[in-house]
Amino acid sequence: MKAENFFTEAEKKRIQQAVGGAESKTAGEIVPIIVTSAARYTEVELLGLIIGLFVGMIAEGIWSDPWGSPFLNLWPVVGALLGFLLCRVPGVKRLLVSKRRVAEAVHTTCLAAFTEHGLHHTRDNTGILILISLLEHRVQVLADRGINQKVSAGTWDEVVHTITTGIKSGNACDAFCQAIERCVDILAEHFPRQTDDKDELPNRLVTK
Repeated sequence: MKAENFFTEAEKKRIQQAVGGAESKTAGEIVPIIVTSAARYTEVELLGLIIGLFVGMIAEGIWSDPWGSPFLNLWPVVGALLGFLLCRVPGVKRLLVSKRRVAEAVHTTCLAAFTEHGLHHTRDNTGILILISLLEHRVQVLADRGINQKVSAGTWDEVVHTITTGIKSGNACDAFCQAIERCVDILAEHFPRQTDDKDELPNRLVTK
Protein backbone atom coordinates (compact mmCIF):
# COMPACT_ATOMS: atom_id res chain seq x y z
CA MET A 1 0.00 0.00 0.00
CA LYS A 2 1.17 3.51 -0.81
CA ALA A 3 1.79 5.82 2.14
CA GLU A 4 -0.63 8.47 0.87
CA ASN A 5 -3.48 5.94 0.90
CA PHE A 6 -2.79 4.32 4.26
CA PHE A 7 -4.84 6.85 6.23
CA THR A 8 -8.11 8.37 5.07
CA GLU A 9 -8.38 12.14 4.78
CA ALA A 10 -10.42 12.20 7.99
CA GLU A 11 -7.72 10.21 9.79
CA LYS A 12 -5.00 12.53 8.49
CA LYS A 13 -6.99 15.43 9.90
CA ARG A 14 -7.26 13.67 13.27
CA ILE A 15 -3.51 13.15 13.41
CA GLN A 16 -2.91 16.79 12.51
CA GLN A 17 -5.26 17.89 15.28
CA ALA A 18 -3.53 15.54 17.73
CA VAL A 19 -0.18 17.13 16.91
CA GLY A 20 -1.62 20.61 17.31
CA GLY A 21 -3.18 19.68 20.64
CA ALA A 22 0.06 18.14 21.85
CA GLU A 23 2.12 21.17 20.94
CA SER A 24 -0.27 23.43 22.85
CA LYS A 25 0.89 21.69 26.06
CA THR A 26 4.64 21.42 25.50
CA ALA A 27 7.57 23.11 23.79
CA GLY A 28 8.15 19.99 21.72
CA GLU A 29 7.68 20.07 17.95
CA ILE A 30 6.26 16.80 16.60
CA VAL A 31 6.40 15.81 12.94
CA PRO A 32 4.52 12.60 11.98
CA ILE A 33 5.67 10.90 8.78
CA ILE A 34 4.59 7.78 6.93
CA VAL A 35 6.60 6.40 4.01
CA THR A 36 5.86 3.57 1.59
CA SER A 37 9.36 2.19 2.08
CA ALA A 38 12.66 3.39 3.49
CA ALA A 39 14.62 2.17 0.44
CA ARG A 40 14.13 0.54 -2.95
CA TYR A 41 16.25 -2.52 -2.04
CA THR A 42 17.20 -2.92 -5.70
CA GLU A 43 19.68 -5.61 -4.69
CA VAL A 44 16.72 -7.91 -4.01
CA GLU A 45 15.27 -7.29 -7.46
CA LEU A 46 18.69 -7.95 -9.00
CA LEU A 47 18.95 -11.18 -7.02
CA GLY A 48 15.55 -12.28 -8.32
CA LEU A 49 16.57 -11.47 -11.87
CA ILE A 50 19.82 -13.49 -11.60
CA ILE A 51 18.15 -16.49 -9.97
CA GLY A 52 15.35 -16.38 -12.53
CA LEU A 53 17.91 -16.22 -15.31
CA PHE A 54 19.73 -19.32 -14.06
CA VAL A 55 16.49 -21.22 -13.53
CA GLY A 56 15.48 -20.28 -17.06
CA MET A 57 18.81 -21.51 -18.41
CA ILE A 58 18.27 -24.84 -16.67
CA ALA A 59 14.76 -25.05 -18.12
CA GLU A 60 16.15 -24.21 -21.55
CA GLY A 61 18.67 -27.03 -21.25
CA ILE A 62 15.93 -29.49 -20.31
CA TRP A 63 13.09 -28.49 -22.61
CA SER A 64 14.79 -26.20 -25.17
CA ASP A 65 13.14 -23.04 -26.43
CA PRO A 66 9.34 -23.68 -26.47
CA TRP A 67 8.90 -21.08 -29.20
CA GLY A 68 11.65 -22.48 -31.38
CA SER A 69 13.34 -19.12 -31.84
CA PRO A 70 16.71 -19.34 -33.63
CA PHE A 71 17.72 -15.93 -32.26
CA LEU A 72 16.79 -15.93 -28.59
CA ASN A 73 16.51 -18.49 -25.84
CA LEU A 74 13.30 -17.32 -24.24
CA TRP A 75 13.34 -19.54 -21.14
CA PRO A 76 16.15 -17.51 -19.51
CA VAL A 77 14.43 -14.25 -20.46
CA VAL A 78 11.11 -15.39 -19.04
CA GLY A 79 12.81 -16.69 -15.90
CA ALA A 80 14.70 -13.45 -15.35
CA LEU A 81 11.55 -11.39 -15.85
CA LEU A 82 9.50 -13.53 -13.46
CA GLY A 83 12.25 -13.48 -10.84
CA PHE A 84 12.54 -9.70 -11.11
CA LEU A 85 8.78 -9.15 -10.84
CA LEU A 86 8.41 -11.61 -7.96
CA CYS A 87 11.06 -9.78 -5.96
CA ARG A 88 9.21 -6.51 -6.43
CA VAL A 89 6.26 -7.87 -4.44
CA PRO A 90 6.45 -6.10 -1.03
CA GLY A 91 5.93 -9.26 1.03
CA VAL A 92 8.62 -11.16 -0.88
CA LYS A 93 11.04 -8.25 -0.73
CA ARG A 94 10.52 -7.89 3.03
CA LEU A 95 11.37 -11.58 3.54
CA LEU A 96 14.57 -11.35 1.53
CA VAL A 97 16.03 -8.18 3.05
CA SER A 98 18.16 -8.69 6.15
CA LYS A 99 17.10 -7.12 9.45
CA ARG A 100 20.35 -5.18 9.54
CA ARG A 101 19.74 -3.72 6.08
CA VAL A 102 16.19 -2.77 7.08
CA ALA A 103 17.35 -1.12 10.31
CA GLU A 104 19.99 0.89 8.45
CA ALA A 105 17.54 1.99 5.75
CA VAL A 106 14.86 3.09 8.21
CA HIS A 107 17.35 4.96 10.38
CA THR A 108 18.87 6.69 7.35
CA THR A 109 15.41 7.72 6.19
CA CYS A 110 14.67 9.11 9.66
CA LEU A 111 17.86 11.16 9.68
CA ALA A 112 17.18 12.52 6.20
CA ALA A 113 13.57 13.41 7.07
CA PHE A 114 14.67 15.00 10.36
CA THR A 115 16.94 17.37 8.46
CA GLU A 116 14.60 17.90 5.50
CA HIS A 117 11.73 19.03 7.72
CA GLY A 118 13.82 21.28 9.91
CA LEU A 119 13.47 19.46 13.21
CA HIS A 120 17.09 20.29 14.01
CA HIS A 121 16.34 24.02 13.78
CA THR A 122 13.75 24.39 16.55
CA ARG A 123 14.52 27.05 19.15
CA ASP A 124 15.13 24.70 22.06
CA ASN A 125 16.18 21.64 20.02
CA THR A 126 12.94 19.89 20.92
CA GLY A 127 11.95 18.33 17.61
CA ILE A 128 10.52 14.80 17.53
CA LEU A 129 10.07 12.74 14.38
CA ILE A 130 7.64 9.81 14.44
CA LEU A 131 8.08 7.69 11.32
CA ILE A 132 6.14 4.70 10.03
CA SER A 133 7.71 2.72 7.17
CA LEU A 134 5.11 0.44 5.63
CA LEU A 135 7.18 -2.01 3.61
CA GLU A 136 9.48 -2.78 6.52
CA HIS A 137 6.72 -2.82 9.16
CA ARG A 138 8.91 -0.50 11.22
CA VAL A 139 8.22 2.49 13.45
CA GLN A 140 10.99 4.77 14.68
CA VAL A 141 11.05 7.84 16.90
CA LEU A 142 13.92 10.29 16.57
CA ALA A 143 14.32 13.16 19.03
CA ASP A 144 16.64 16.16 18.90
CA ARG A 145 19.59 16.64 21.24
CA GLY A 146 17.72 18.98 23.59
CA ILE A 147 15.31 16.16 24.44
CA ASN A 148 17.89 13.38 24.48
CA GLN A 149 19.89 15.23 27.11
CA LYS A 150 17.01 14.94 29.56
CA VAL A 151 15.13 11.80 28.48
CA SER A 152 16.62 8.38 29.17
CA ALA A 153 17.44 5.88 26.45
CA GLY A 154 14.57 3.53 25.67
CA THR A 155 11.94 6.13 26.55
CA TRP A 156 10.44 6.01 23.07
CA ASP A 157 10.04 2.23 23.00
CA GLU A 158 6.57 2.58 24.46
CA VAL A 159 5.57 5.02 21.71
CA VAL A 160 6.85 2.62 19.06
CA HIS A 161 5.02 -0.30 20.67
CA THR A 162 1.75 1.65 20.80
CA ILE A 163 1.85 2.39 17.07
CA THR A 164 2.97 -1.07 15.94
CA THR A 165 0.30 -2.74 18.07
CA GLY A 166 -2.34 -0.38 16.67
CA ILE A 167 -1.34 -1.09 13.08
CA LYS A 168 -1.48 -4.85 13.64
CA SER A 169 -4.95 -4.57 15.19
CA GLY A 170 -6.29 -2.31 12.45
CA ASN A 171 -6.45 0.81 14.63
CA ALA A 172 -3.49 2.70 13.22
CA CYS A 173 -5.00 6.18 13.49
CA ASP A 174 -6.10 5.75 17.11
CA ALA A 175 -2.69 4.34 17.98
CA PHE A 176 -0.87 7.19 16.27
CA CYS A 177 -2.92 9.75 18.18
CA GLN A 178 -2.31 7.89 21.46
CA ALA A 179 1.42 7.81 20.73
CA ILE A 180 1.42 11.57 20.16
CA GLU A 181 -0.34 12.07 23.49
CA ARG A 182 2.25 9.87 25.16
CA CYS A 183 4.97 12.11 23.73
CA VAL A 184 3.25 15.02 25.46
CA ASP A 185 3.35 13.19 28.79
CA ILE A 186 7.05 12.49 28.36
CA LEU A 187 7.91 16.04 27.30
CA ALA A 188 5.69 18.00 29.68
CA GLU A 189 7.96 17.41 32.67
CA HIS A 190 11.08 18.80 31.02
CA PHE A 191 9.70 21.01 28.26
CA PRO A 192 6.51 22.79 29.32
CA ARG A 193 5.09 25.27 26.86
CA GLN A 194 6.45 28.79 27.36
CA THR A 195 4.40 31.97 27.13
CA ASP A 196 6.35 33.07 24.05
CA ASP A 197 6.27 29.64 22.43
CA LYS A 198 5.15 29.46 18.80
CA ASP A 199 4.36 26.66 16.40
CA GLU A 200 7.60 26.33 14.45
CA LEU A 201 6.77 23.40 12.18
CA PRO A 202 3.66 22.25 10.25
CA ASN A 203 1.39 19.82 12.13
CA ARG A 204 0.20 17.84 9.11
CA LEU A 205 1.01 14.20 8.48
CA VAL A 206 3.81 13.94 5.91
CA THR A 207 3.43 11.12 3.36
CA LYS A 208 6.15 9.87 1.00
